Amino acid sequence: MTGNLASIRRLAAALRANLMKCAVDADIDAVHDTRTGSRRLQATLENLMREIPEDAGGQPARDAAAALLRLLKKIRRAAGPVRDLDVHRKLLEKLTEKAAGRKREKDSHAGEHEQDASGADAELEMLPDALEAPAAGLRVAGIDRSADALDAWLCHRRDDLAHGLRAQAGAFAAKFDKRCARLEQALPAHLHRRREKAPAVLALDSFARLATEMQLLDAGNLHDFRKGAKKARYVAELAAQEDTFAVQVGKMLKKLQDEIGDWHDWLVLSDEARAALDADPERQDGTAALGAAELIALIERKRNEHFVAAMKTAAKLRGPLMGEWLASSRKPARSIPSVRTTRRPRAD
Repeated sequence: MTGNLASIRRLAAALRANLMKCAVDADIDAVHDTRTGSRRLQATLENLMREIPEDAGGQPARDAAAALLRLLKKIRRAAGPVRDLDVHRKLLEKLTEKAAGRKREKDSHAGEHEQDASGADAELEMLPDALEAPAAGLRVAGIDRSADALDAWLCHRRDDLAHGLRAQAGAFAAKFDKRCARLEQALPAHLHRRREKAPAVLALDSFARLATEMQLLDAGNLHDFRKGAKKARYVAELAAQEDTFAVQVGKMLKKLQDEIGDWHDWLVLSDEARAALDADPERQDGTAALGAAELIALIERKRNEHFVAAMKTAAKLRGPLMGEWLASSRKPARSIPSVRTTRRPRAD
């Protein structure tokens, strides 16, 4: 339990520092670190509670840990929506950059084609482009206008939520200090009671509980499955970098978490796009209405693609992780076969 206590002290100090940053300026980094820090501390506290004896002697420590967990939930509820909007704005930016890049590439190819063609054949070959170009230009212009409108809507919501976070952050920090101190006072008498498991084994235990509770995944429970996998990953990452078993378990869990997280980000962005852009068609000109519909369709297509990828990754990694859990429960921890985890990094 002493390892858990050391991790709690380290994570608590970092979280408090980020709360104070949010009280001054709830910028992208401070908000991200606050939400991530609250989740890491939550995962560590939940493991600690499993180590505390469930008797009258351990009850004060369990009560103190539970009180701190309740506060972490409030902190996360304040920081999480702000962080989500930062991620969604970045997704929208990348999506529109790709759409603009495809149009530039098409225009470039069309220009090269016009230069190479000659005579009657050139006139015939240029005709489709000449007919399609105005419509394509209107579509791209409409999508750009809709993307700007959606980004403005996201930015406005972000400003409102960030203001609320700034207003609460100082009070959160004061309560956080008191609840951490209460936990410290309640713990010492129980530090020697039980022997801790290795972080990799604790992470696999956590994942096994999750996989048993959610044996069939669908769009309704996939996000909750992701949150459980993230908690398990944070536990694995408590180990030292020299612990190759824990590092590889953490990488597998992160890949699972990232794939599902990508889908959920697109899912929420599609809901936000409809809320922001599904206005009365009579109040929009034709280009704006068309652009809104095409932007929503583009976002929903990305959402669907990532749902398929997330389900495939969950199916692919569930078996190996459960296998490692069975192996770790029967014999000492060992190195596991590497699983390809190369992909774009997520911030959290």
